[in-house]
Amino acid sequence: MSGTEDTAESLSEVTFDNSCEPGNEDSNPGISTKDNVITIGATVPTGFELTAADEVQEKLGSKARISKDRGKIYFEIPVTSLPQVHQLRSIDNLFVVVQEFKDYVFKETKEEALKDLEDLAKKLPWTDPLEVWRLNTSLKKRKNRRKKSGQQFNTKKDKLKDDGSGEGTVDKKLHNVLESAQVQDSENGDGMEPPDEDEQSDSKEESPSSGEQESGDCKKSEIGTEQLKFRVTCNRAGDKHSFKSNEAARDFGGAVQDFFQWKADMTNFDVEVLLNIHNNEVVVGIALTEESLHRRNITHFGPTTLRSTLAYGMLRLCDPQPADVIVDPMCGTGAIPIEGAAEWSNCYHLAGDNNPQAIKRTANNISSLLKQSKGCASAGKPIDSIQWDICNLPLRTGSVDVIVTDMPFGKRIGSKKKNWDLYPSCLMEMSRICRPRTGRAVLLTQDKKCFAKALSKMGHLWRKSQTVWVNVGGLHAAVYLLRRSAEKFEETKSHW
Repeated sequence: MSGTEDTAESLSEVTFDNSCEPGNEDSNPGISTKDNVITIGATVPTGFELTAADEVQEKLGSKARISKDRGKIYFEIPVTSLPQVHQLRSIDNLFVVVQEFKDYVFKETKEEALKDLEDLAKKLPWTDPLEVWRLNTSLKKRKNRRKKSGQQFNTKKDKLKDDGSGEGTVDKKLHNVLESAQVQDSENGDGMEPPDEDEQSDSKEESPSSGEQESGDCKKSEIGTEQLKFRVTCNRAGDKHSFKSNEAARDFGGAVQDFFQWKADMTNFDVEVLLNIHNNEVVVGIALTEESLHRRNITHFGPTTLRSTLAYGMLRLCDPQPADVIVDPMCGTGAIPIEGAAEWSNCYHLAGDNNPQAIKRTANNISSLLKQSKGCASAGKPIDSIQWDICNLPLRTGSVDVIVTDMPFGKRIGSKKKNWDLYPSCLMEMSRICRPRTGRAVLLTQDKKCFAKALSKMGHLWRKSQTVWVNVGGLHAAVYLLRRSAEKFEETKSHW
């Protein structure tokens, strides 16, 4: 039995309490996780929402819904699938949805609108999402942090026992989960970083502690015996709101604090509550990641390191086939070929750059990737790195199936003036090494005008198949999928 299957079996024994949700007053107090479906929200590279939705469908069997707010998708899974969610390659950050309002009506005045948000915090069905948060936290922490986590969030121990055994508390089940689950360590990166275009702020209000509250959807005595630290992050988009993001985070956070008697802490928090507002769509969630998953596999960063999630989206766009030779001729720190070797191990990945420092970083990152294999027999990865000149590659004509690269934007590296000479030369050399008829190229650039000019001269070599508009560090960039024409390179030199 695999580690993931062991995890699912362990999680299936855990019971969740839905008795506090509206409309469930007469329902049974416990619902098995086999029947308990949760809604997961995920932030993804903007422009690659469809790619992320396809991956969710392929690997989890769940149909994802793309949010109107760019860079977010939502999908439903059984709780037992939580470990697999962390293995998705296209996901930046994860959160469990507390409640979603697709057509929330905001009051016209700021005071009334903020008062409604305060009241909303006390009416939300917090119980199950907080249980999911606790389970997720236990899955991802090392043994020396499990004890602390259990002390901070000690919930319903009497209801979380093995059937008939009398000795299987939730802590023992979670111990089994931690031993068997194939989940990334938190230090490999997991967090909640909202998209660049969203307005962001954190709740900074700390109110004096008071007696235990009795209103709301669940009793605070069930949530924990010790005081948790929390913060509220508000991501707001739209121009029809009478309030600002920091005001919404402050007032909503104050209501959460009063309800749970938690302590506000902007840096050393245990729980991050998310308040996502996009026009009239409001989603409240609890973050399941601490650092963005896009940092995986990269230990040595450069000035323009590409996000691993964006690298995955670019690779998936070219539809790698078994035995394909995939080349990144301007690899930087190697994010694209490393992501490719991790996900498409049946292909051969080659990383190259003209900068010796970049090749050194790539080699170090490849070494770190190999160490993650823990010395098993199949520890080797189909990946190599080499220093070369992008305009004179030491590769045979027509020997490469796929080219995937992040081209210089002309900002941090190079200049837009140099791009006018570099881009045509790059495309010409790429057309030489790329296999006619079946070859593909996926190229990312923010210098769209220069790229369009260079591509216009090579219509006999490349056909533009698709353009994906993406946000890269706040810059409006494009990912171009090109397909190599059937014309052989030798026959085209006269055209150039």
